[in-house]
Amino acid sequence: MPAKINIERMMHRNSIAVMGETAASYCLVKLIPTGETGGGKSLGLNLALVLDVSGSMYEEDGTGISRLKRIQKAARSALDMLKPDDTMAVVGFAYNAQLILPATSIADKAKIMEVIDKIDMYDVDPGGTSMDQGIQLAMDEVQKKAGAGKLSQVVVLTDGETSGEQTCRQLAQQAATKKIHLTVMGVGTEWNSALIKDLAKLSEGKWYYIDVNEKDEAQRIFVEEFESLAAAGFLNVEMHLRPTKDVVLKRIRMVVPEIKQLNLAEPEARHYCAQLGTLERDKSSRYILDLTLPKRPDGKFVIAQLEVSFDPGTGKRESVTVPLEMLYTSAGHGYINAEVAKHIDEVQIFELNADLQKAIAGDNKDQVIKVAQAIEKKGELMGPRAAKKTMLAKQVLQEINAGGRVSKKTQLAVDDAAREAMEAPAG
Repeated sequence: MPAKINIERMMHRNSIAVMGETAASYCLVKLIPTGETGGGKSLGLNLALVLDVSGSMYEEDGTGISRLKRIQKAARSALDMLKPDDTMAVVGFAYNAQLILPATSIADKAKIMEVIDKIDMYDVDPGGTSMDQGIQLAMDEVQKKAGAGKLSQVVVLTDGETSGEQTCRQLAQQAATKKIHLTVMGVGTEWNSALIKDLAKLSEGKWYYIDVNEKDEAQRIFVEEFESLAAAGFLNVEMHLRPTKDVVLKRIRMVVPEIKQLNLAEPEARHYCAQLGTLERDKSSRYILDLTLPKRPDGKFVIAQLEVSFDPGTGKRESVTVPLEMLYTSAGHGYINAEVAKHIDEVQIFELNADLQKAIAGDNKDQVIKVAQAIEKKGELMGPRAAKKTMLAKQVLQEINAGGRVSKKTQLAVDDAAREAMEAPAG
């Protein structure tokens, strides 16, 4: 069975009455992969692992094991997720950076593991953090193995602030144009979260927060990420939306497997394009479209054409197109779709979190309290699905009341939890 992506869509309401000139509406789009990718073969992974080996990586954080040892153990475990014909390069960076292992087949796992285990013994000066140099070396090496049917990914781990921040951002932009994605992991609390999130967004990749006080957290996250990469089935997926006259697309957000706003390009009038990156073979992804609909007479109308294009691992692009339809009625708004509503709730907490981060950064105590209380209230209304987000909002309020400031660790935990997609009905 050839690989394809099925599209399901549902509106926030089954019908709508536009009493004024326009009305806000939402559409949930599900992308459901089927069939076998790459002509029946799994996609090849073309990876580079970029590890911080600066002096701070030797801290134990009360666990009795250095950060570096924990990361080395996590990386070794994650190798078990990969196939023999996948490849990995290894780069170490601190004050300078070095390509320690050129792209090597996972079939030679013993050699890769030896390099990872001895990464602090190579000629890298530990007295600084030059992540930009590490990313550049990794991108250069990954490009050598890039090709049809391969996913090119650079996995970067750091526990500190870096020099060359602007260069890092430029490299992330270049990575996106070259179809190389970045996974950036921040360890502890001393790294620049704004930079890490920028790099993930610019490269259409991911970011993670690793809590150093949990000795097994690094292993959990490494294995989770490498499992996801190994399950890649569709490359360079794009969503194209062509609204009909007077229909406005305001934004597109991914809501499963994580919550994030997508960059939206407009290559031509009434044609919007969002890069969705890589999708897994057996896992659906979901998106909320934020729309403004014009007034219409009673009846069913096509409000947009939705096209999803992708490379199933063959190097050739394929696409699926479906209409988005809305039923208009002067009788009043129809019933709300509960599944769509749940995702909208999650998006609203995600947006409140962005406001919370701004208030904390601006040292606006009153605004921090106001937004944290709003998150807490929203979370309690949502029940068990939002328990973690509710708990963290309460923690923010406790810290503000106790000392007047929110700890960096709590900020990172709140930000990390905000993008977690909560359990929703299957389908």
